[in-house]
Parts: sequence; structure tokens; C-alpha cells
Amino acid sequence: MMQSFRILLTVLTFLPFSSVFSQVIQPCASDEYLADQITNNSQRIHWQAESDAEIDRLIKLQDLSAESVLQKIPVVIHIMYHNQAANISDAQVHSAMAILNEDFRRLNPDTANLRSIFHSVAADMEIEFELAQIDPSGNCSNGITRTQTSLSTAANNNVKNLIGWDNKKYLNIWVVTNIERNQAAGTIILGYSAFPYFNIPLTQDGIVIRHDNFGDMGSSAGTRHRTLTHEVGHYLNLYHTFQSGCTGGDNCYDTPPVSTSSSGCNTTLPQNTCQNDNPDLPDMLENYMDYSSDNCMNTFTLNQKSRAKAVLASSTLRGQLSSASNLFSTGLSGSSISCSPSAAFDVSRTLACVGDLIDLFDQSAFQSAVSYLWEVKNTQTGALQTFMSANPQFTLSQDGLYQVKLSILNGQGSDSETKTNLLTIRPAGGTTHSPYFYAGMEDPLPNSIWTVEGNGDNKNWARSTNVKQTGNASYYHPNFNVSNASDGDALIAGPIALSSANSLTLKFAHAFARKTVMDDDQLKVYVSTDCGASWSLFRITPAFQLGTSALVPSSPYVPQASDWKETTVMLSAYKNNPHLMIKFEMVSGGGNNLYMDDVRLTYGVTQDEVSQAQWVLMPNPSHGMAVLAVNHPNHGMEQVRILNLNGQLLHQMDWEGPRMALPVLPAGSYVIQLTGSGTREHLRWVQLH
Repeated sequence: MMQSFRILLTVLTFLPFSSVFSQVIQPCASDEYLADQITNNSQRIHWQAESDAEIDRLIKLQDLSAESVLQKIPVVIHIMYHNQAANISDAQVHSAMAILNEDFRRLNPDTANLRSIFHSVAADMEIEFELAQIDPSGNCSNGITRTQTSLSTAANNNVKNLIGWDNKKYLNIWVVTNIERNQAAGTIILGYSAFPYFNIPLTQDGIVIRHDNFGDMGSSAGTRHRTLTHEVGHYLNLYHTFQSGCTGGDNCYDTPPVSTSSSGCNTTLPQNTCQNDNPDLPDMLENYMDYSSDNCMNTFTLNQKSRAKAVLASSTLRGQLSSASNLFSTGLSGSSISCSPSAAFDVSRTLACVGDLIDLFDQSAFQSAVSYLWEVKNTQTGALQTFMSANPQFTLSQDGLYQVKLSILNGQGSDSETKTNLLTIRPAGGTTHSPYFYAGMEDPLPNSIWTVEGNGDNKNWARSTNVKQTGNASYYHPNFNVSNASDGDALIAGPIALSSANSLTLKFAHAFARKTVMDDDQLKVYVSTDCGASWSLFRITPAFQLGTSALVPSSPYVPQASDWKETTVMLSAYKNNPHLMIKFEMVSGGGNNLYMDDVRLTYGVTQDEVSQAQWVLMPNPSHGMAVLAVNHPNHGMEQVRILNLNGQLLHQMDWEGPRMALPVLPAGSYVIQLTGSGTREHLRWVQLH
């Protein structure tokens, strides 16, 4: 019992794995999650101790490591996505399940990499995981649910309130875009899991994991693909091998004590951070419950098996999961299940130009003996294309809005899904505008110039005829009604074919108010030159700079005529591009409504316009040296940081103003971050050679 309390105390002081760059990768936040639970409920530490005591009791009754009984656990994967990039495919889910089962059954091909000194304790856990075939209501299922929600971008236990299946019958795994658990700025958490205890509620149970660390394909290709194996270990009450350092261990006698978490995979120069074990063994970098690299992890141990098996043997922990009755009720045993198909699909991109390749992805459930019929229809002209393969790739020869319908058939029945105005197709060469581009936001959305893309919260950009800077209308984002932080509500112009120019400037008018001084809204400006296939982030304007009015805390903001402000963005790097697209993306952070009007692309910048800009970076693009200047006497800037597009810090300098020469860097695109008292600005810098 004392050992368990040592472990729990260590949980409270655990520090994440750090990086030399500004971005920190924390492989697991399960310890922090447990510490949060203990902080919020003083009984939680006693419940964890009771769980450990129950496991120790069962292990003493029987040598569970020698047990030769295969146990199955029903799994449901909840895909929580805010945009289509995070709406991962069924195939990626299946790849994650395959890796998980290989690791737990010791069928992974890299078992041969385990050092011989540990061969005697390596274990086949004899636990397998299968996607449930029957849902809690008794209906057919493929064990995968999909929920579009802005919570995916700042996920924690909040996603568990949206959807979850009975945690006494299913292992619930929520796959999200980004995890937020009050970590330090710049820290990326890959996943976390709940440790079991008696009568743990659904909203506190299960695993939350990033989609780009789930499986080994799709959005997770080439990244950490054993995060799930590690978190399932916690789900079965396995601690980190480094949990209590050299003095406490992880409650498993056959894992050598480790003073701190490992990184990388240096087994040729054996790392031995603790010498108090007998016999004295090197750190087991190969153990799934360490933080070593994924290509190093390849084993569980016999005592870890005993602990996991004890969890599944305990009626007060997770014993019901693998019971015969539960396997039958979740569709993992008994007679085969025959179900009518459930049609579902996704698309590679919703915005494209004439001639661009578009992929359709079948995500239907219960596909045995399936036939497909895809119908892609221009909603203006009625032009129709049909396809009969599972995942067709095609191009469209007409611009306009397109509806997509999938009809699917198997031996048990049929089903269909229709998505109206799913595809927006623009002219291949863009719409020519000369001598400048101007959009007065007069027409209803969408139209021949503007496209909207939402994040699924149904609070997207819309037209207002009551508010405008000029003309009869403006476009606005109903940010007052957004209750959670969200990313992805976008207003897109183009493609625009511009005539020859020496420089290019984007100007737009906006009006915005915050509810409180703590609001964290942002307006992001992106540029695309390939008809929306990829986007370059060019500017981020935070809430305190975006605001044009005093706080409006309790009612939707409606600007006065004097509230409008014009913003100027230098885009000379993109001059003369025949496929230029501009995207305005509102990142909601608790604030009020945002209005936009009078968007223009002009050739050249007048001296007056330069003098009005708060920050000036010239030349941009540059050949060699560039100079950063400030025009505002009360700018509050203290530091200048140069980052690459991955967010890694390259240079950091104290502001010496009013002008500063920037270091000469290799050709590429960079972000200039200006910070200080009341200041946070981002400028895009293109270096040419």
C-alpha cells in the first residue's frame, strides 16, 4: 500500500518531456490527469490506492502471468473532428487497432530488437481489442462514431459529454485534433488515459488521443504510432516505468527502476539511471510504458501482464469488459451479425478549381457484398457524373456548386447519404480583375467570389444588411454565440487572376468587439496559389489588436460608423499570380461579433499607407538583409523572435528600435513574432536567394 502512495505523490510532481525548441512534446498526460482528479476530489487518491491493493490481492491468489487465457475487450472509437482533415478514415482506425493488437500479443515485427537481458520477462499480454459490432441500444455498429465539433481543437474531458458508450461495456477512445489540459504554452500533449477505480463514471474514463498520433497512415503517417499502446497500458492500471524514480518503481518487480523518462533509443550504450536494483539492470528503453521513441518500444513484461490481467479479473475494476455476456452483447461472440449498410462518405477537398483532382472516400458501415453508386451533380446546370467504385477520383469541367450522393447496397438492404452544395468549383484560370480587385460584400453567401467553410458549429460567416461601412451590406461572423473556442470558420475569396504588377497590397475594413479583456479571438489571413489545395498563413491579428470598440459583454456587437478600421497587409510575394485566393479565418476565443467590408487587392503601396502601418518590414520578400521598423511611438515591443513555419524558434533579439536589421537566413518563409507589453504581432517574411 505504501508503494502505491509513493507513486501517487510522484504523479503530483511529474514534469513533461521537453524539447530544445519552443514547441514541447509531452507524450502522455495521464499522470497530470490523475493529479487533477486528486486535486478536485480528495477521495480519489484513496480510490487509486484501493485499486492497487485489489490488484496486489488478485496477483497473490494466482500467478496471472502464467495464465493462458485470451481475453477480448470491446472498443468504440469516437472521432471528434472540427474539419475534414481531422475526420480520419476507417482505414486509419483499423491501422491503429492492428498496431495495438500486435503490441499486446507480442506479434509486432520488432520484438527481435529486445535486448537478450530482458528476453526472460517479455510477455504476450493475451489481451485483444476489437471494434464493437453492436451499440448500447442493440443496433448494428462498426465501432466508430463521428461527431463534428469545435471542442476537438481544445479537447479534454469536455468531448466525453458529447458522446460516449457505457464504460462498463466498452473501452471508449476519443480521437481529437488537439488536447488542452492547462499545459505550458507551446506544449503538445499526444494523449492521456484514465486509471481504473470502482464505479468510475463515463465522463472520467477512457482515452483521449490526437488523430495525428493514431495509427500509421493518413494523418498519422510517419509520426508516433504507439501512443495508443502506451495509453491502453494506463487504462489497465500500468504506471510509467519511471513513475517513482529509483526508490519506488512502477509496482512491477521485473521492470528495472528508472530515475527519469527516456527519449530516443540508445541501446548500444546502455543507459542505467538507477543502481539500487538487484541484479543491477540497465533501463528498459524497450518498454511501452516509458517515453522512448516508438521504434524502440517493443515489449510488456510478465508482471505488467499480471497487473493488467488482475484488472480484467476484478469485478470492481474492468472485469465486466471481457465477460462472456458482455462479449455477446457487444457483438464480439455468438452468431455472425447481419446488418443493412449505413452510408457515409468524406471528400478530400470541398473547394477546388476546374480540372483539379477530387477524391471521394467511402466510410460506410457493414459493407460485405457491397455495390456503390456515386452521383455528383451541378446544382445550377444539372450536369451529372456517376461512379461505381468505392473511392473514386475525378475532375469537374464546370464551375459551380455540386451535390454529392452515395447509394450503397449489400445483401441485407440499402442506404444513401446526400450532401447538398458540398463542392465549390471555381474557374481554372481564376476571375480576371484589372486594375484591382474589389469586393463590397453585397451579395448573399456563397457567390461567384466568396466561399464559406465552417467548423461544424453552424455559426458561420453570414451577410448583414443592417451593418456596413459602404454599400448595402457586409459579412460578419456571429462570434457572440460561439460558446467554445473554435477554429475553422473561413471566408474565402478567389481564385483571382491579377494583371501585371510590381507589388501587391491587401486591404480590408473590419469592426470587432470583445466581451472581456481575457478573450483570445484571432483573425488569421491565409494565401493560396493552388486553388485551395494548400494554404500559407500570412498574418495573425489577436483580439486586443483586432478590437475597434470598447467591450460589449452581454449583447451581440453592432458597430457604429466610427468603429470601422482598415487593415493593410503586404502581399508582394504573391504578385502576378493567376490563382490567388485569400482566406479569412475567425478563431473564436470568447469574444463578440466580427464584421468585414470592402476587401481590396491593389497594386503598389502609397507612402501614406506605409506611414500609417504600425510595423514595417522591408523589403519583403528580401534578397539578403531586411529591416524591421516601427512607426507607433507607444508600441510596447520588447522582443523580436524569428520562427520557421513549424513554430521552431530560430533567433530571438531584444528590440533596439526604431529600426532593426534582421539576420540573413536561408531562402524560405519565416514568421516574425513581435512581443512585449500589450503587443503580440506576427508578420510573414519571405527570404529569396
